[in-house]
Amino acid sequence: MNMAIEEKGLAVNRSYKDTLFRRLFGDETCKGNAMSLYNALGGSCDDPADLTFTTIEGVIYMGRKNDVSFLVDGELILWEHQSSVNPNMPLRGLIHLAQLYNKHLDLYGLSVYSSRRLTLPSPRYYVFYAGPAEVEDRFELRLSELFADGANNSCAELVATVININEGHSPEVLEACETLAGYAHFVSLARTYSRTYARSEAVDLAVRQCIREGVLTDFFTENRAEVIDLFLTEWDEEKYRDLLRREAEEDGYAAGEAEGRKEGRKEGRKEGRKEGRKEGRDEVRNEFLLKAVHQVREGRLALEDATNIFGFSQKEILALLEG
Repeated sequence: MNMAIEEKGLAVNRSYKDTLFRRLFGDETCKGNAMSLYNALGGSCDDPADLTFTTIEGVIYMGRKNDVSFLVDGELILWEHQSSVNPNMPLRGLIHLAQLYNKHLDLYGLSVYSSRRLTLPSPRYYVFYAGPAEVEDRFELRLSELFADGANNSCAELVATVININEGHSPEVLEACETLAGYAHFVSLARTYSRTYARSEAVDLAVRQCIREGVLTDFFTENRAEVIDLFLTEWDEEKYRDLLRREAEEDGYAAGEAEGRKEGRKEGRKEGRKEGRKEGRDEVRNEFLLKAVHQVREGRLALEDATNIFGFSQKEILALLEG
């Protein structure tokens, strides 16, 4: 954590491990924000009390919870946010929805073994994209696109509707939900400032500018330190990990290809790719382990949280901490 922030007397709740998006739209104290976004996406709700949050509290996928989910007006709403374009989101949605329906059955005392037909809430799955890549305002990702034979003979389908919430995109949604527009503006500012300043300073400057401009003023004023901590953790856990893994895999594959071509034999190419991938995996694993150790040492993550997020054993992390 940035020492300058701590010296200013801003207490940070280090046990809070949610993302900023979930804090804004998935917290019981911010149901009005969730209702506003739900309505901006075509829903019709005029009382936040009608929303029942169903967000899964346990870690179930890649060290992360689902971002926001709730029941309203016979629908099961699932929202995720991403800082990179991820074609596998339909699979992630399938995993989350299966868990959510299981939770729904328990909540209402229902059983899949009942002889009577069950009535289930209809799912709606949205992914909000706020990353640097240029993508269209709205597009769909389908589970069938991940199948080896495409949609042929498939008995399953799941559609993730991706909405680009970067500033200048999806105006009908951002104009209808002030909180989402404020979040998008903050992300844009933080990204811009990060080109010049260290990440902690960039986020702090983005918060200050939002307050000056009247963007989510009350929220940022009351939760400034928490916002900084949440967003830094969000960057570390998503952007850093995803980009580093992808780059290392690509570098390893390229190294293997190059070695294979140099040998000039089919077996050489095969062995080169295998060795290149192994080197890439080892490199990224070491990078992740050092990052986990760094966050525990700084007090930004508890040891147990670091093991869940980065996938290392406590023994591995402690060995470097104590070394």
